[in-house]
Amino acid sequence: MNILPQHYPLRVFYDGQCPVCNREIQRHLRHDRLGHLQAINIAAPGFNATAYGLDAQRVHDVMHVLTFDGQVFTEVDAFISIWRALPKRLDRMAFMALLRVPPLRKLADIAYHVFAKNRVRLFGGCDSNRCQPTRAVR
Repeated sequence: MNILPQHYPLRVFYDGQCPVCNREIQRHLRHDRLGHLQAINIAAPGFNATAYGLDAQRVHDVMHVLTFDGQVFTEVDAFISIWRALPKRLDRMAFMALLRVPPLRKLADIAYHVFAKNRVRLFGGCDSNRCQPTRAVR
């Protein structure tokens, strides 16, 4: 995966009904000093996945990131693309290095799928304004 400057901004599609998802996008946006990320709430009224060339069901099932030039990253690869867009930090760099180890990557993929499938059941939901990031674009 190679993210170059011409790929920015990255459109990050997140579930606005998921408190964990909202906390994570808030954290990423706070660290995004260069404006490389645009947060798009897939739970917002009027959100239309097909307007971005994405499958409506799949975008609700797993995390998606869309580059400016149309590349799509999903699941764990979506997180890696976000981390690469943010300023370098030891924790992110270490986690990305660990994900290059095949058994650890497989474990991360499994853990992500369990989380994605059960996120609202495990962590509850959000009301219409309580969890919204400050820089959401839609």
